[in-house]
Amino acid sequence: MRFVPANLVLYFFLVTLGVGGFFFTTVWPEPKGFYLFILLAGLGGLGVALYIYYTKRHHAQLVCPVGSDCNVVVNSRYSVFLGVHLEYWGMLYYAMVLSSYGTLLLAPHLFTKLILSSLVLLSTFGFFFSLYLLFIQAFILRQWCIWCLLSATLSIAIFITSLVSAPEAMTLLAGISTTIGIVHSLGFIFGMGGATALLFLFGKCLRDGKIDEGELTALKGLSELIWLGIALSLASQIAHYVANATTLATSGPFITQTVALFATAVTTAITMIIFEPVLSLIPFSDVGGEVAPSPFKPLRKPLFITLAVMLTSWYVALAMSYLHLDNIAQTLAVYGAVLVLMIALSLLVEQRLRKARHKL
Repeated sequence: MRFVPANLVLYFFLVTLGVGGFFFTTVWPEPKGFYLFILLAGLGGLGVALYIYYTKRHHAQLVCPVGSDCNVVVNSRYSVFLGVHLEYWGMLYYAMVLSSYGTLLLAPHLFTKLILSSLVLLSTFGFFFSLYLLFIQAFILRQWCIWCLLSATLSIAIFITSLVSAPEAMTLLAGISTTIGIVHSLGFIFGMGGATALLFLFGKCLRDGKIDEGELTALKGLSELIWLGIALSLASQIAHYVANATTLATSGPFITQTVALFATAVTTAITMIIFEPVLSLIPFSDVGGEVAPSPFKPLRKPLFITLAVMLTSWYVALAMSYLHLDNIAQTLAVYGAVLVLMIALSLLVEQRLRKARHKL
């Protein structure tokens, strides 16, 4: 054992601890068996978060069992979310899972349907946040942290198991429709508000003719706020559907709202992957009648289109909550027509802005 690094022993111990709990769901296929699995998965996840916290605090190096550079990931600019390091978010989430399901095992009579449904929502949020972090590693950093992957795997396992362990999930979620509605509203406040603020900040940058590091940092913060809104909106959207699947499966406004929310996720992802890393290099003005020589010139119009689709999708999704039109084809047609109009308007703004700056 002396030839095996201690942190690798810890890694495989946490894997065994977190995933091995599945054994209890096979020999004890009832809610308590699933709760025990979630408890062990939460303990494994907490161990991962604590280990990352320890290594960063003591300026140590994470050892990756598969040879990738975990340190690039855990020390990147994306290792902070809403001003808080991700390991703190991880410790908070897994501590909540441990305390909740530990109490549920020992004193199930203390948990009402409302609390049980809230636990499902908590795991749903953890699931979407894990997908966000996987997206960052795969498409932006293009580096994988095996410790982060373990945490994401455990978080996804907790989400799936929390759903399976709630045989009355539909009834439970229907009973907290007000809470789901509040979460949905918060999602729109963060997401649509962040997208609107991002557009205004982007407009200010264009008027100044440049984007400095401070503004790039602000844009990144707004992107994180938008992702938080997307996670809350989609999580509550799924919860709402599970509780009212029969009715919502044929609801035009609900289907269109869901499509629009996914469109916000896609356009936000495109913005982060393609545009954000080179935003300060994209020329937005003509100099001497010629566009400033730059290989990033072709990104100018797609950027305006992407931002137009993002913002329009947020507002259309909000409008669908108040639209009294059940036909799916009609609501999707309305969404498509508004998108076409706003894309055309964004291209007109881009053209006029470019010409105005050229005259200056």
